[in-house]
Amino acid sequence: MDAWKISEKDFPHDGTAAEKLAFCVRYAVLSPSTYNTQPWFFAIRNDTLDLYADRRYGLPVTDPDDRGLEISCGAALYNLRLALRYFGYEENTVLRPDAADDDLMARVALVGPRKQDMRPDEKSMFSVLTRRHMNWGAFVDKAVPDPLRRTLESAVANHESVWLHVCTPEERTEILHILAEGDHIQSGDKHFRRELAAWITPRRAGGGDGIPTESARYSKVMSSLSPHILRRFEGHPNCAANDDQLESGAPLVLVLGSRKGGVMARIQVGETLMKLLLTAETQGLAASPLNQPCEVPELRLRLHDVLHQQGRAQYILRIGYGGKPVYTPRRPLEAVMRIEGKARRPELAVPAAGVLGRVRRLFSPN
Repeated sequence: MDAWKISEKDFPHDGTAAEKLAFCVRYAVLSPSTYNTQPWFFAIRNDTLDLYADRRYGLPVTDPDDRGLEISCGAALYNLRLALRYFGYEENTVLRPDAADDDLMARVALVGPRKQDMRPDEKSMFSVLTRRHMNWGAFVDKAVPDPLRRTLESAVANHESVWLHVCTPEERTEILHILAEGDHIQSGDKHFRRELAAWITPRRAGGGDGIPTESARYSKVMSSLSPHILRRFEGHPNCAANDDQLESGAPLVLVLGSRKGGVMARIQVGETLMKLLLTAETQGLAASPLNQPCEVPELRLRLHDVLHQQGRAQYILRIGYGGKPVYTPRRPLEAVMRIEGKARRPELAVPAAGVLGRVRRLFSPN
């Protein structure tokens, strides 16, 4: 878990632009991703960083169109940009700079020292970046006050492409029932269970990814067709939650969506998701994803009928107090980042051709 222990004093203020970008990648990789797959790759040349989607870490069953993967890349991009601003630097970011390269998510150029001070809300978000986590345990049966709800809404307000829907109690009930249905559908699919088991297992402990800490709980799920997500609401591994437990376990349900589809929109949703999670953390609120209705196509259509929102629902969160924090491991930086001109050990080479072939050809040593 050393990835979460970053000292601001180590930032290379007198270093090169590449060294500054590389240091901020340490914050970028703390972003959330489904099953902690960490589906990103960073390539640095002088004062420019390219963020790639590493599709080797895609989830063919859970996320067949890489929607969640690309959202995760957007979240990593937000953390990177936030860190650069915190350390006093302006950046110029272009999303999808090369339409011919489906893997290239964004290009970030380090411009120079900031001319304006960082906003107080951004400083607060950065201050909790290394302790932000998803909560998988039971939440306290306590309502989220209206002022805090409005603070969360303000994190997304006025965004041109992304919307946030705070569910009413009636909508929350409907969505939780859709969630329960999605949980049964996924848990009944042997391919889904196999994919889940591949990422939530003790074998992941030494690899720096996946969720090894939850292996004991999920080993029970792998041997049955019983729903696994509902167990999280009460924190007990041996029985599913009833309707009352579902309601108390999700004091606030938020749906994050985009007005358009496509990769660009997903990246923007990811950036907004990260901002929303950090804002919640600054307010002492816990969060965890409830994405089954977005992952099962037929349920996603029903979700839109409940929300009456234009566009596409992309991510669902439950927000509340308490819960069990899970700090997941991270792969070594050398495995997810390449600095041009810097030698790398052979076993940490850029992904082989066939998945990220373009990246390999672009950054392989001469």
